[in-house]
Amino acid sequence: MTITPELKHASAVHGGPPKNALSAKDGAMTVKEILARKKASQHRGSVWDGIVLPSARSTWLMPSLSWVTPEYVERVLTGALSGESPEEEHALYELMMQSWPRLVKNVVELKNAVCDLVWNIQNPEKMDLLNHLAERTRDGMKCDYRVDGQGWRGTVAGLLDGWFTGVTVREIDWEVRGCRHMPQAWLPRQTRRVHPRWYGWTVETGMFGLRSPGSDTLGNIPEHKFLVAINNVGLGHPSGGALLRSLAWFWCCANFSRDWLLSFAQLFGQPMRWATYDPSDPSIKDRLEEMMDLMGSAAWAVVPQGANVELKEAGNKGTDNPQRQLIDLADTACDLLILGQTLTSSPGEAGSRALGEVHYNVRSDIINAAAAWVAEIFNEQLLPSVYALNTGDAGEDSVYPYYAPGSKTTSNPDGVAARVKTLLEAGIPLKKDWVHEVTETPQPGPDDEVYTRPDPVMSGAMMAKALDRMPAQAREYYMGKLQEAANE
Repeated sequence: MTITPELKHASAVHGGPPKNALSAKDGAMTVKEILARKKASQHRGSVWDGIVLPSARSTWLMPSLSWVTPEYVERVLTGALSGESPEEEHALYELMMQSWPRLVKNVVELKNAVCDLVWNIQNPEKMDLLNHLAERTRDGMKCDYRVDGQGWRGTVAGLLDGWFTGVTVREIDWEVRGCRHMPQAWLPRQTRRVHPRWYGWTVETGMFGLRSPGSDTLGNIPEHKFLVAINNVGLGHPSGGALLRSLAWFWCCANFSRDWLLSFAQLFGQPMRWATYDPSDPSIKDRLEEMMDLMGSAAWAVVPQGANVELKEAGNKGTDNPQRQLIDLADTACDLLILGQTLTSSPGEAGSRALGEVHYNVRSDIINAAAAWVAEIFNEQLLPSVYALNTGDAGEDSVYPYYAPGSKTTSNPDGVAARVKTLLEAGIPLKKDWVHEVTETPQPGPDDEVYTRPDPVMSGAMMAKALDRMPAQAREYYMGKLQEAANE
């Protein structure tokens, strides 16, 4: 399937999605009706078919690490600001990921932290049907490794690629899913990464679009088919606002520093070999050079007559060599840019408990910001497509159920429980689901055996105090009842 530049709406190519696959008024369509609609649209090419197929996705041969020079890095980063495709820039970032362990560690740490959050569904208007569709979208995605498909967790991690590289696109594969307990519905089965050569910005207009296989022209993005994640932290072109762009210079320095450090390590600690020879015999010079080369790995030497060899002790300069300083500087910059702090990343770094809490809170803020960014993509692109394909126009966007990621764990469960108690004693109504979520306690089902708070037992001092506050007649009546209960 091709993407034409003249495409104004997805229906022009796809024949339009089924607007009433599920009806908010009269429940669900039958399986037969849904499959019939799918079959009827297939001869025209439908939104459910893949556009960027695995066989059409090209791969690129990235340059060898030894080829990367400061001039090459500068050319790639400068060209990304004026080119239509971020392909070469993303190739550079991929090479950085493959050759920089600290960068891989920080990226994976951030991705895992966002994926491990609880992706709650907020339903402000109590739309049960749409809430059910949002749950099935989150919980029912399954990947197909044969076509590089990704389920829910892989989709979240894949969209976060755009958090680092500035832009990424994922194609949605749809399917009809349901069983006897759940109505049939159009739901995403998986998403697949789109190679950066297939998308970019038009130089003349600055509009973002997709490129058809075999064509160099960028066209509009079909409706309900792609998730576009753009994270521009700069002030200009999105390609110039990628997080990893700021680390390219440090990576280039560290890349050269590693080579220099390896050469330095090969020579460090070895004595300086100094030889003099009689210039009247030129053959001695060649024999001395060969001997000096062999002495680097041998503990003996044969000195020709007329030559003098001295071994000068090497100075101990291993603790402050500039190569190591550049590598450490690059790692520190990587920690600060991606995680916002260094205390949880740098090995052996110590600090007070208060400083550790500050660093942890900064890291948590960045994780929450990245999760909110992914949630915005889901809420603005994925969920509206799910609702539109199944129910048609369900109402105003502001009342749709939406994803709201939250933390799985509570840093201070006792403090949260005390807060809940204080709110309840103040007469503030709380949702039962929320109370169980923040206190990390499972909500019991209707048939579960539960333990409840026992009836309070009044102590003798409390009873005496209560009796003193009663009127005399009420006190005599109450004491009489207690006596009758004791006699029984």
